[in-house]
Amino acid sequence: MNQVSIADRRASAFVAVNPAIGRTPWLVRYLTWPALFVANLTIISLALVEHWNLTATMAATTGTFIVVLVALEFAYPLDARWRMTLRTFFGRDIKYFLAGGLTGAATNFGLAFVGISLSVGHVGPITHWPVWIAAPLLIVAFDFLQYWQHRWSHEADNAFKHYLWRTHAPHHLPEQVYVLMHPAGHPFNFFLIQGILRLPLFYALGATPESIFVASSIIGLQGLVSHCNVDLRAGWANYVLTGTELHRYHHSGDPGEAKNFAVALSLLDVLFGTFVYRPGEVPARLGVATPNDYPQSHEFWKTMMIPLRTNGYVATAGRVADHA
Repeated sequence: MNQVSIADRRASAFVAVNPAIGRTPWLVRYLTWPALFVANLTIISLALVEHWNLTATMAATTGTFIVVLVALEFAYPLDARWRMTLRTFFGRDIKYFLAGGLTGAATNFGLAFVGISLSVGHVGPITHWPVWIAAPLLIVAFDFLQYWQHRWSHEADNAFKHYLWRTHAPHHLPEQVYVLMHPAGHPFNFFLIQGILRLPLFYALGATPESIFVASSIIGLQGLVSHCNVDLRAGWANYVLTGTELHRYHHSGDPGEAKNFAVALSLLDVLFGTFVYRPGEVPARLGVATPNDYPQSHEFWKTMMIPLRTNGYVATAGRVADHA
């Protein structure tokens, strides 16, 4: 009885602070993610069967999903504190779009050139596998590597992990989570994931363009949904795929609950003991544990200097302290 009372009080407090829980339509709350996931799989299937341009298809699909999710954020924000505003977009986010876009384009071009050169005549273990078997393997293998890179970034208990945290910390400086703050972060972190993890893995496995397209499309949707500021529920699927309910805890300002390191497969968090799932609840505060030790997220150039100031920033217990 006492446990029920405590749960009721917590639920009431949550609804009081987050009125979206009471006014978000049931269809939006429970069917948005399944509808997007099914639409994604349908588009993927058509692209493969009809031989559509895979790059153009993924770009158009991603753009459409972004528009849908941003519109839902404006209509049914989960938490008003986390809303995108003109100030956050033009004062901070657009700078990261430009930095991430330029460095991302350069990185992707360089990796594509290297990848094409290396793949000439190259055959790997999964080259001749059916795409519906090869793609899930790519998702599992890639997310497994990302999980440990991501987890080590937060543990920061040796020199190597300290550096990983300095490249990753800028993504956690914002005290909001919404779709268009997803690119907020440091280009070094992007390069670590794409250049050091993706290219060698895909080359070693002999991944085909079709399997990469399928895997990237599925991972990409989960990345968008996981940063959405809407009360989206996934139910039992949270134990398999990372989404909104899980990833907002990863951005919690409380290190004790800032877990859920998998990018796409929450099953990895379940297996390795870093799974946090509290249906109907949200963190009290987003951001880093000790915000006064960091630049503010809109201080773009100071944020860009975090990975470079190896003598000025010392990572301890998952935080960066400025001793310069």
